[in-house]
Amino acid sequence: MPADPRQALVRRLSIINLENFRREYARRRWKMSFRIVALCNHLTRMMKKGHPKLQDELRDCASDQEEEPVNRRSRRRKRSSTS
Repeated sequence: MPADPRQALVRRLSIINLENFRREYARRRWKMSFRIVALCNHLTRMMKKGHPKLQDELRDCASDQEEEPVNRRSRRRKRSSTS
């Protein structure tokens, strides 16, 4: 039992409201599923239109690699001479 009325009030206010929690959790799940569906629709539209960037990525195969020389840049950053 709480010792005084203030402690009782703090305890009452700190209890999680399950109805609000369920509502917020359901809303979060709905938003996540909506985003997934929107992403799938967007990707489907891009594939149907024949987006050039997507086609280049899909066309990237081993035979293409042999024809074109690969000039890879080093991933290391050059150090500044001032530092």
